[in-house]
Amino acid sequence: RTPGKSVTFSTTPNIEPSTPTRTGRSDKKVQFVSTTPHRLRKRMTSDDSELSSSDSGEEEDEVGIEEEQKVKKEDKENLKTLRTPSKCSSAALYKTPAKKSKTASEVPNQPSMIEEYFEAHGSSKVLTSDRTLERLHTPKLDRETLVQLLEGKPSCCSKEIQQLHNKHRKHFSKWMLQLQLGFSVLVYGLGSKKSLLEDFRVSHLAQEIHLVVNGFFPSITLKSILNALTCEVLEHQGSFRTPSDQIQYITQTLKDSPDLHVYLLIHNIDGPMLRGEKTQSALGQLASLPNLHLVASLDHINAPLVWDQFKQSQFNWLWWECVTFQHYAEETSYENSLLVQQTGALALSSLTHVLRSLTPNARGIFKLLVKFQLENKDNPSYTGLSFQDFYQRCREAFLVNSDLTLRTQLTEFRDHKLIRTRKGADGVEYLIVAVDASTLMDFLENEEDD
Repeated sequence: RTPGKSVTFSTTPNIEPSTPTRTGRSDKKVQFVSTTPHRLRKRMTSDDSELSSSDSGEEEDEVGIEEEQKVKKEDKENLKTLRTPSKCSSAALYKTPAKKSKTASEVPNQPSMIEEYFEAHGSSKVLTSDRTLERLHTPKLDRETLVQLLEGKPSCCSKEIQQLHNKHRKHFSKWMLQLQLGFSVLVYGLGSKKSLLEDFRVSHLAQEIHLVVNGFFPSITLKSILNALTCEVLEHQGSFRTPSDQIQYITQTLKDSPDLHVYLLIHNIDGPMLRGEKTQSALGQLASLPNLHLVASLDHINAPLVWDQFKQSQFNWLWWECVTFQHYAEETSYENSLLVQQTGALALSSLTHVLRSLTPNARGIFKLLVKFQLENKDNPSYTGLSFQDFYQRCREAFLVNSDLTLRTQLTEFRDHKLIRTRKGADGVEYLIVAVDASTLMDFLENEEDD
């Protein structure tokens, strides 16, 4: 405090407005008098008398520190006994110290741990490796070479695999009995089950009417399965509007002929093209028929999620665990691999297989579109053949008699993913075959040879 100045806290009503008021005792006032920075005294006086400060020389110097400590203690006790002061007095008495305000202003300027982390790692560069498959010294192999190399190296566990196969063959007679009792047989387990089911077909279904469906084939559809049942198995001559009409025809035919038993063997019933709800519902309706018997295999770990309780009751599965540890050679032959050079052999085999299941007029329509696309393969601005021009060409070739028939064939091509359609800037629909030119040329050569 500044020497020579005094600060007075009084409880008398006649004080200045700026002086804070204490509501304590009314007949006394507390006075703090300071003569020197190190000397402080407290005098308790009445309203009529007031003790004056006196200097005692060296004695006050010795007692000064003790009196200062006593004053602080007494001041704290007086503040506890006093009542709560008003808002103005509390604001004057309880001011924020200067040191706290300085530290509060310095805290926002200090960087946090999160900011320091991003500052340390923000400037670091991300390094990626350039060791890719294209930089390998050994070039990629084609599929035929890869198959030959794999066949030349026998499996080290071929003896144990054959023992497992012979163990599962002992259950074939049980499978036949369960099929006759109205159940459907579902084979699951690690390893390919195709050879096991093929062995069952040869040994027990050779003398029966049966149909084999490869569910892993990329272009298999429900319509192709129903067409095979109606045309090849039941020898129906004609067409159907919807798949439900075909299922109704199959159901009625099998009911009229109770002695006719048809066996349906499906490899990979959980294949990508058969996982749809409509396909599984149709297969469940077929499996619920008393004289249509279903044998199937699955490989996906989440395949049971495809069937709800109603579909489960339609299929009426009997689950057989058949672990074979055999390679998925045929199941994965239609998938692309990063280690195999991509060629048009896979697309050509798929294209040939699909077209063989179509009618002669449908094959002629597709060939007409292929020939027109090959004629314009060197044209960079070629966007496809418009539907009207394609219809005129098919009509001149006596392949269709109306645009509705052509649209029906195009729908089948779209289902097999053979063609793509898109609308141009003028709103016209253009058609294009979704196969490269070299594969299309090989396809036409094979068709001409046939």
